[in-house]
This record gives sequence, C-alpha cells and structure tokens, in this order.
Amino acid sequence: MSNFLWRAISAILLISIVLSCFYFRSTGISILSGIISILLYSEVIRNLDGYKANKLLLFLPIIGIAEAFFVSDLILVFLLFVMVVIFGFYPSKNRWFRLISFSYIFVSQYLFLTIICEIPDQLNINQALFLFLIVIASDTGGYIFGNLFGKNKIAQNISPNKTWEGFFGANLLSIIVWIIAFRGFSDNLILEFSLVVTLSLFSQVGDLLESYGKRILSVKDSGGLIPGHGGVFDRMDSFLGAIFGYSLI
Repeated sequence: MSNFLWRAISAILLISIVLSCFYFRSTGISILSGIISILLYSEVIRNLDGYKANKLLLFLPIIGIAEAFFVSDLILVFLLFVMVVIFGFYPSKNRWFRLISFSYIFVSQYLFLTIICEIPDQLNINQALFLFLIVIASDTGGYIFGNLFGKNKIAQNISPNKTWEGFFGANLLSIIVWIIAFRGFSDNLILEFSLVVTLSLFSQVGDLLESYGKRILSVKDSGGLIPGHGGVFDRMDSFLGAIFGYSLI
C-alpha cells in the first residue's frame, strides 16, 4: 500500500476520533488532550535516551492527564509545571532540548484547554473546531501544492521538503475553508482573515520547529505510531504551533 494511501486512511481515522471526542464535549476533549499529552511526552523521552538515566520521567504521563482534568486549578497547574521542569532537568545531556520540549507540550495543552476550548467556564466547541479544520486545511494545502509545484525551498537545512509553493498553498486552502465554512463568525472580516492567515502561518512554524528538533536528534520521524505520518509529534506539530498563534490574538 502506498504511503499516500496510508496517510489518507490514518488522517480519516484520526479526524473521526477527534470529532467523536468533540461529541462528548468537555470530558471527551480533556481525555483526548490528556492522551495526546502522554504520547507527546513519551516520544520526546524515547528520542532522548528513554527513562534509564532519570526514572522520574515515568511520572510525566501522569502529569499530562492531571493537567487535562485539573486545568482550572491554577495553583495545581503551576505546581505540575514546576514538576515538569524538575523532572526534565536531569540528566545534563540534552537538558535544554528536553526542558524546552516538555514546556512546549505543557503550555500548549494549557492554552488549548483554557483559551481555545474555554474549559472549565464553558466549552467553546466552535473555536476548537475552527482551529482543527484550518490546521488540517493548511497541512493539506501545503502537502498538495508542495508535491505538485514545489521547487523553491524555505529552509533546506531544516526541512528539505518545505517549499514556498507549499507555503502559499497552505494559506490558500485555509482561506478557502474559512470562506466556505466559517466566514462571518464575527463582525469583522479583516480580523477573521487575519486570524486564518495567522493560524496557517503558526501551524507551518510549528512544523518547521519540529523538523529542526528532529535534525538535532538525527531522526526522520518522532515515532512510528501513525502509519503514513510517523509519530504523534509529526502529526501534532502544526496544531501545537497554531495553538500558540490563536492564543496570541
């Protein structure tokens, strides 16, 4: 079976899982967020020599779940973040890479649940769905245009497959999806347009950041859990970047 077909099947399955979690509202989203957090932490740890040098890292998955379900308790969230930093401080090898990666995951989860989903005050399913579909459109547009027309590299030393043609294709399809499905959700079309472009831009920055991290570690994929895509980080990199972009606006 071709890589493209595997990629398509995996994408459809993942989209179905996410939409199913949206159906169960806050509980479903918290469970999904916690599971993704566990998988992201695990991939980083596995790519950085595993748990052998620091057994405290075994507790990180528990922190991922705890943050997802107790995100409204700011004191507990702060203490959990302190624990993430303490657990990630040793060993000294790859310390800063590990600390930045762990912090990136932790803060992304917090921003997604509180800023985008607005948990626990209410559940803003529209914002979550908007983010989800715009990032998918950006990824799809970048993939299609990059494969069909890609010639001019953006950062060949970081991500050889990323091209300016793919960049513009990502923005174009994001705008098309916005026009079809979301245009008019506010009273300011300029603001809406700016938000769509910002999400597409930050999703691509997130992709490049993950590619840079893989270059540092000399790995092709963050893992192999998702056929056609690689690891969970390979699939979530764009979403993590877009979460920061959305939260800044």
